[in-house]
Amino acid sequence: MARLRPKPKSTPDDLAFGVHACEQALRQGVAKRLLHAEGASNRRVAALVEEATNQALPVEAVEPERLDELTGGGVHQGVLVRLRRLPAASIPRKATAPSLALVLDGVTDPQNTGAVLRVAVATGAEVVVLPPRRGVALTPGVHRASAGLSFLAPVAAPQNLARALAQLKEAGYWVVAASPGEGAEDATGFDWPDCTALVLGGEERGVSRLLNETSDFRVQLPMDSRVESLNVGVACGALAYLWRARWPART
Repeated sequence: MARLRPKPKSTPDDLAFGVHACEQALRQGVAKRLLHAEGASNRRVAALVEEATNQALPVEAVEPERLDELTGGGVHQGVLVRLRRLPAASIPRKATAPSLALVLDGVTDPQNTGAVLRVAVATGAEVVVLPPRRGVALTPGVHRASAGLSFLAPVAAPQNLARALAQLKEAGYWVVAASPGEGAEDATGFDWPDCTALVLGGEERGVSRLLNETSDFRVQLPMDSRVESLNVGVACGALAYLWRARWPART
């Protein structure tokens, strides 16, 4: 059987590793092959092997060192899957209230991206706009950080972020940038629009000047003066739930 041979300490983008990520990949039907550590006694890995076998997927037992090689030394927990091409979501053509879109501008940390995708699924976001040129793509690190919820989150990957925001406005969204500073409103008292496109900036630079200028509103979270900032994942969770508190999910 042909083997993947990446460069040392590199990880192919068509992989997911770790129990949670592999579990979701199998559950969502995006796995096409499973590799597991030979001789491992992990019950959860054994259950994944059984599920992959039931789905008639190729299953291979390999030396643990092989998994280390494929994952670039990542914490794989003795299992990984190769992935099919992941389906991409589209920018909504017309917003149906209430609706939340999450837009990432220059977010490059896989841990933060994974956290945002978890928030997106938890709050029922309509779409997560994740431009490949201004952030991190759906990589194995993102799959692991999101505990596999990256396979459930509706991710759109437009090439032009400004154009994506224009499309969201045309669809009926109000663009709200999480951008502290003069002119930003207190997010806890903000009158959140029923259709909100929440823009979150990168770890170092925040929301870009262009997207700040494009936004309809700017908000910030009130914080103790001793705290300089929150990471993107935490801020996204706080802001998304402030929106959700104003616009509860339909039952």
